[in-house]
This record gives sequence, C-alpha cells and structure tokens, in this order.
Amino acid sequence: MRGIEKTEFENGLKLLTEERPNTKKAALLVGIGVGSVNEDEKISGGSHFNEHMLFKSNRFRSARQIIEDLEYSGTIVNAYTTWRYTAFYAKTPHTGLENAMEILFQAATNYSYKEEEFELERKVILTEIQNYINSPEKYAIMGLFIPALFSGTPMERRIEGTTESIGSVTKKELERFKKRFYVPNNMIIAVCGRFSKSRLMDVVESTFGGLKKRNIPNIGKIDIRNRRRIKVEGRRDITQSYLCLGYRVPGYSGEDFFKLDLLSSILSEGLSSRMFRELRERRGIGYSVGNFFHPLGEEGMFISHVDGFDPERVDETKDVILKIFDDLKRKRLPTREFKGTKRLMISKYDDRLEKITERAMMIFQSEFFKIPFDFREKERFIREVSKEDIRYAAKKYLSEDYVMTVLKPR
Repeated sequence: MRGIEKTEFENGLKLLTEERPNTKKAALLVGIGVGSVNEDEKISGGSHFNEHMLFKSNRFRSARQIIEDLEYSGTIVNAYTTWRYTAFYAKTPHTGLENAMEILFQAATNYSYKEEEFELERKVILTEIQNYINSPEKYAIMGLFIPALFSGTPMERRIEGTTESIGSVTKKELERFKKRFYVPNNMIIAVCGRFSKSRLMDVVESTFGGLKKRNIPNIGKIDIRNRRRIKVEGRRDITQSYLCLGYRVPGYSGEDFFKLDLLSSILSEGLSSRMFRELRERRGIGYSVGNFFHPLGEEGMFISHVDGFDPERVDETKDVILKIFDDLKRKRLPTREFKGTKRLMISKYDDRLEKITERAMMIFQSEFFKIPFDFREKERFIREVSKEDIRYAAKKYLSEDYVMTVLKPR
C-alpha cells in the first residue's frame, strides 16, 4: 500500500498526496474550514454563496475563460459546501494538474466579485432554495429534521441559507466573509492519482504556499446529548407524509464509530435490509426508506427516514421503526444477515476506493477531522465488529430520547 505523504508549509497550509501511477488522471481537492457552523443569522448561507462564486470572473480570467480553460483541457470541476467545510475539486488528465492548481488558486483568492455576476448568482441561489423547499424528501431531512436535531447549536443553520439572508447579504459582506476564512492555515489540499511530486510542489509553493496566514475563529464543540422532541410541520402543497427519527451520536473519534456504521447498514443497506423489508415489503409504507450514519467531526447524526406514505400511517411508521430498534437490542443477529451485510457494505466501500476523486475527498476529511484510523483499512475494522457489538450499540444509542419530525399535508 502506497503511503499518504503530508507536507506542512510555513503559512499553515497542508498538502496531502497519494500517488497512484496506474491511473491516467489526478484528482485535486482544495478544502476550506468554513461552513454553515461558522455563520450567523445575517450571513447564513454565506459559505454556500461563496462556493457558487468560485468560478466567476477574477482578475486573471473571465468566468467563461475559467470553465473553458478547465474543460477544454479535459478537466472536470465541481464544488460543494457542508456544515463544517467547503471543498472544490478537479479531476484532470495528469498533464493538466498544474493548470488546474493555478486556476483553483485564482478562484480561492478572488475576494472581489463583479456586481452583475454577484446579483445573477443571488437569483440562482434563491431559486435553488425554493426548489429545495419544493422537494419534500430533501426538505424533510435537511430543512426540517437536522435543524430540529441540532436545535440550539450552530449545526441547526441550513447550509444553503434562507431567502431572507441570501436576499439581503451585500457583495462586500460576502467578500469580507470569504477573506476571513480562505486563508492558508485554514486550507488543506489533497491530490490523488498520477502526478510528478516535484512539479506539484513547485506549483503549490508558487500559489497557495505564498499566502499569509491569519487567525480564524473556533466554534468549539457541539453538545451530542439527546432529548426527546417531536416536531410536526404541515404543508398544503403535498399529499404524502415524510418522517425522520434519529439521534445525535459521536463522530469519527468515537470508540463506537464502526459499530454505528455497521448498525446503520443492517438497518438500511440494500433491499435485504431490515427497514426495507419491514416497511416497504411487508407493509407498503414509503416509496423510499433508509438510515444513515453521518459523522461530522467529533459529533455525528444517526437518522432513519421514510419518504412518501399515507398520512394516516404516521404512528404505525414510527412504531415499526422503534420495533426494529427494539429487536436489535433484544435479539441476536442471524449469522447470514450479519455476514452478508458486512460483505455488501465492504463491497460498496471498495467501489468508492477505486475512484481517485473519492480518495482525495477521504484524504482531505481524514486530515480535516483528525480521523484516528486509516480509511483504507476500513474493511479490517468492520470485520472486527461482532454481533454483541451491534446489540451493545443499539442499546446505547437507539434510546427513547429520539428526535422525530413529520412533514405532512395540511
């Protein structure tokens, strides 16, 4: 197994590289430690807005030139925003890596937006927010449940912001917000695939390596204690219900990480999973059912969701989920289900490892979240989880102190 090499620059920038010479391409990811947890009510959605402005015109290139200079060289580029960080990345033929690095550097250090592009992108984001609200299966989780789950913490803020905050933020406020966080000691660059390490170091040193570091605020820890809470929201524009039920749980550094990960898979990994069988197959409840364990650093979320079902069956749906939880606490897992779920989970994870862009994301996240295990050895850790570990995790985390939200017709 080739190692991941880490280089730390004097300005606080971190560069992580993993050479995979058998591929024709390289994946480059730049991660910035800024997301919705770093915002207040006035700048809510600012991280996401700045992400949208990354590939707009700067003093080096117009917006059209940026995209053409990337895409015409065979480079695929994209970006995304989370609660904790913003990332933008390029997957490029290995010969185009230096060009991609220079363009991403120019995008990261553009603190002066064109007024016309700023206003046009504001309209795009306001439309995105409305489309998001109009998608009940997305809104039920991201817009309703997660803010309820993390109520009273910075995690309750919506990544995309609100129509009020996006509608009122000024260009100068957004530029100042970017300049505050897009600093080298708040950046991690991950490169995976085929590349020349010496040439890569040269281009990093001449771009990101020359930036000056500045102090950045620390938001502190998020409380992961749970308390029972039920929230129901009615809407006139829907005819079905959407239910979420879940918990705050420890994240990457928790001692039960792999137990929670496998427990989530037993609940919803594939058509053979417990939630699919009990809700869809046996009762015809929901067109989409599932569970996910999503670590966010030291904290995480563990969420069961059922999308699109008869509003008269809300109580039945909740009772079925809690019964599934109870069975996992009381009964020993059948060997075939236990081993089969592990195989499916590992197989899907192996598919991710084969993609250099996914690996670049994992390399970045490992450093950003200070993950205490090697993501490339996940199979070994999952295989070490026992049936008793699953029962233990179910008893410990799937308690009566759940948060439940229901989006239903009014």
